[in-house]
Amino acid sequence: MRILLFFTFITLSITAWAHQDHKNTGKAATATYLGNEAVLVQNGESKIMFDPFFHNNFNIYQLVPDEILTAMFDNQAPYDNIDAIFISHAHGDHFAADQVLKYLKAFPKTQLIAPKQAIDQIKTLDNHASVLPQTTAINMAYGDPSQNIRIDELNIDVVRIPHSGWPTRRLDVSNLLFRVTLGDDVTVMHMGDADPNDEHFKPHDALWKAKSTDTAFPPYWFFYSTYGPDILNQRINANESVGIHVPTNVPEPLKQTGQPYFSKPGETKAIKAQKAKKAP
Repeated sequence: MRILLFFTFITLSITAWAHQDHKNTGKAATATYLGNEAVLVQNGESKIMFDPFFHNNFNIYQLVPDEILTAMFDNQAPYDNIDAIFISHAHGDHFAADQVLKYLKAFPKTQLIAPKQAIDQIKTLDNHASVLPQTTAINMAYGDPSQNIRIDELNIDVVRIPHSGWPTRRLDVSNLLFRVTLGDDVTVMHMGDADPNDEHFKPHDALWKAKSTDTAFPPYWFFYSTYGPDILNQRINANESVGIHVPTNVPEPLKQTGQPYFSKPGETKAIKAQKAKKAP
């Protein structure tokens, strides 16, 4: 009887160890910085990119290095087999229609989710018609309800948040916030050049409370603007925030916050899927 119990214990222990080992061998979700607000997010086989192609850095921001762009177009890891590209808005430091068109033609399985303003720019280019089935144009006005989109393993919520400078500047710019869940267990949020006023976020409170975000990518000014910290820490139900759109000369006030941010292309951070954070 003791021998039987011993072998039963050993068998159960090995089985439990094997299951745990299998669970831990899966690659953790990661975010890789490309430049300015461009971020690659990977969870298992799911890969998405935000704002990856643009030409203008206004002599302030970080361009995507040529070696990373080459790797993207050569489909080299980790920039290979991209499921979807998201464009926050059609400004020159976030979006270049010619490069996006070139990429979509090279990779017909990649989907593009972007403001209608960006898609309209692609439509002005020669030989664009073949990529239109790969595109989803978002046409939202400020104050509209959020939209939800499902693309394969991606669950996408979209909200139009005014570009920074509201209420006096850039009111015509369609700046989109994307909350994307990859593979049902990792959720990230890209905020574009969102204006850091809670007046834009509070009307969507039910959306934020419905699902926690594992990692949010706000523009760096959220960390030290009047309402930005409360939006990040209380309103949007995010477990972590990593700043983007950081100038090459990192602002001293950002350094003083002690908050994490991306500033070096190729830098990678792990994304931890956590239990839902209870929103206030």
